[in-house]
Amino acid sequence: MHTYCVVLRPQHPLNSQYPHTKRYYLRAGSAALAMLIASEDPEWLVCGVEPARMSASPPQSERSVSTENSIVA
Repeated sequence: MHTYCVVLRPQHPLNSQYPHTKRYYLRAGSAALAMLIASEDPEWLVCGVEPARMSASPPQSERSVSTENSIVA
């Protein structure tokens, strides 16, 4: 299991010049599985994934231990 940072953007952005994004930190067996889990919300589209250690440190509330294949954020 690895922790991934999945970057999402809204399905229908309000301001396409300055798109809003959000990050989910997930524990999954692969980056593809992390993307699949994060894409379950139909309001958001996956636009990227990277190992969490490459991302900025998550806020303290997001550093808790998560269960397998679950969203930390």
